[in-house]
Amino acid sequence: MIIFTLCAFCVGACIGSFLNVVILRVPLEQSLWRKNSHCMSCHAPIPWYCNIPIFSYLILRGKCKDCGAKFSSQYFWIELITGLIFAATFCYRFQEVIPFLMKGEWPAWNIARAAIFPWLADVTLLSSLLAMTWIDARHFIIPFETTIPCFIVGLLITIFYPELHGCESVWLSLAEAGKSAALGAGLFLIVRWLGGLYFKREALGLGDVHLMIVLAMYMNWLNILLVIFLSALIGSVGGITLKIIQRKSHWRFEVPYGPYIAAGAVVSYFWGAIILGWYLELYVK
Repeated sequence: MIIFTLCAFCVGACIGSFLNVVILRVPLEQSLWRKNSHCMSCHAPIPWYCNIPIFSYLILRGKCKDCGAKFSSQYFWIELITGLIFAATFCYRFQEVIPFLMKGEWPAWNIARAAIFPWLADVTLLSSLLAMTWIDARHFIIPFETTIPCFIVGLLITIFYPELHGCESVWLSLAEAGKSAALGAGLFLIVRWLGGLYFKREALGLGDVHLMIVLAMYMNWLNILLVIFLSALIGSVGGITLKIIQRKSHWRFEVPYGPYIAAGAVVSYFWGAIILGWYLELYVK
């Protein structure tokens, strides 16, 4: 069990290393492929043995081996968080598969399938949300480069694993995803339009609308409604807190909304059924 979890962690850390490239280069409209990893200060290329996720940062003490410039701790934290995401979700999804693997056997396809596809959904969604959150918090944008791959993977999982939406057929699964996308994006477009009329400026970015369409590939419409409610709740608390910390004299200041949507999405994705069940029980009573 430990070995498999460690392997999942290592894969996640490597993905986190790539996410660092996405987070740094995409907002600057730089290519992800044409230039190798390099120091942002002296522009010296970073060799592979100095580019091992997590360990290289610790060994080099977060500094460039050529010029001694300090690297952002973002490199370490993104790789560590992504590694933990892969490891934690692997343990969660592969509970029924691990006993077979420990015996050197491969489980029946229905058992393996019920673990593989949800795990792919977990790591794709959470990794993408991590990158989006980091970029939006820093640059106030949610780039297509982070939403499109997540959307494509989610759409493929919706097609090949309808159970993600609680459906038995592909068409019902696609219909559920479409309904969720129409609801989430539609409500956000209405808020964007009304906010623009009232505040005379952009009240909600199109990136947030695109993000709701992406989330619809992974959640049903009730979960999408929960995401909207939780993001508004968390955003209100976060906005008030930022106002107090920054000592703003007015309420009109920019706050990236993507991180709050991401927080609401994580809660709804993993615990939405529990929260909605609890709420419906209260409503029935």
